Amino acid sequence: MQRRWPTIIALWLIGVLAAAQLAKLATIAPVLRVRYDLSLSQTGLLISLLEIGGGLFGFAAGLALLWISIRRSLIVGSAILALTSLAEAVAPNATTLFAARTIEGIGYLLVVIAAPTAIAAIAEDRERGRALALWSSFVPVGIAVGSAIAAVGVPVLGIQGILLLWASLLAMTLVPVFRLRLGTDSVQRMTLPAPAAWISTLAFGLYTLFLCALTMLLPTFLIAEHGASLGQAGFVASVAALSALPASGVAMLMMRQGAMPPLRLLTTALPALVGTAMLVPLGLGGAFGLSATAFLLVAAVMLSGIVPPLMFARLPVLAGANGPHDPRIATANGLLTQFGAAGALIGPPLGGLIVEGYGWAALGLVVALLALAMLALVGMAEWIAMRSTRTDRRHYNMPQSPIRGGGAR
Repeated sequence: MQRRWPTIIALWLIGVLAAAQLAKLATIAPVLRVRYDLSLSQTGLLISLLEIGGGLFGFAAGLALLWISIRRSLIVGSAILALTSLAEAVAPNATTLFAARTIEGIGYLLVVIAAPTAIAAIAEDRERGRALALWSSFVPVGIAVGSAIAAVGVPVLGIQGILLLWASLLAMTLVPVFRLRLGTDSVQRMTLPAPAAWISTLAFGLYTLFLCALTMLLPTFLIAEHGASLGQAGFVASVAALSALPASGVAMLMMRQGAMPPLRLLTTALPALVGTAMLVPLGLGGAFGLSATAFLLVAAVMLSGIVPPLMFARLPVLAGANGPHDPRIATANGLLTQFGAAGALIGPPLGGLIVEGYGWAALGLVVALLALAMLALVGMAEWIAMRSTRTDRRHYNMPQSPIRGGGAR
């Protein structure tokens, strides 16, 4: 298995570079506004176009993965990301820039659906959960990397230079992708995931909805309600976003003995999400000073962040997969991407509407309710999966595969 981890880490790094494209244009947005004469709303659309593709076509991309194979999806996705970054670097007008960004979203989709599917196929049964928990951190790490490279590189290379640098880095990811060998690269038939996976991925959508509503509005809240400086607010927001890393580390430690049993997931999710539901209203209620408020909200984000890596690890089981190459893993990853992207798109504007209409305390209450709804859906998904596993065993009177077996513990 030790020989497989370098490949798993390489796939994770490819995902990190893909996710860095989420922050790539956000960091240089003020310059792009001047260069292409964009309004604020147009700039926001330009940044979010990468996620709009996932929100609309995530499931379709998961199905397409079955037709063109994991390896080809990674090759095509990485190539699209590199070429569109090149196109953005030389875009003569806003229309070309928007077109390149839209196509870039297709490449992003192909990579972030194919990579975890490849990880599930490569990892051995005992290590699969930990590998998928690692994968779950690719977005916050990618955003941090994208912001850092842009912040450091733009003063030296300029806007065009930094976009050309991204094109070069993304093109380099094709080298390990071409060398990737899976158990099968053949086209597979379309197979929909089991009902438990639909419910679990919907729960993940609720997570991204309340997380993005909270973290994206966090700097505004700290500045408006607590008089924080821009630097202080940005620092707290960065710490909150990067708290996904220790949360993923905790999840990986929990799976060091093997697969994650459903009971352990539920006994972890219960205090984590209930704790989130308690801390966020306290943090947004305005009863504490800046430091205490920042601590409460960062702690809430970290607590809630422990659950998604465990959900990623359980997804092949909930999808009903009978083996590491089962096509239901790909379609479940497509669902996860679609619901996750939809939550990321809806969260910030919905949070803004709630704050404008009812105040910050109301946003805290809504986040708490969403966290509890997520907990209910996680429990429902596991209950359905366990019932399905028991039914399969009664009907077929045969042992379950290593992947399916986790649902019966």
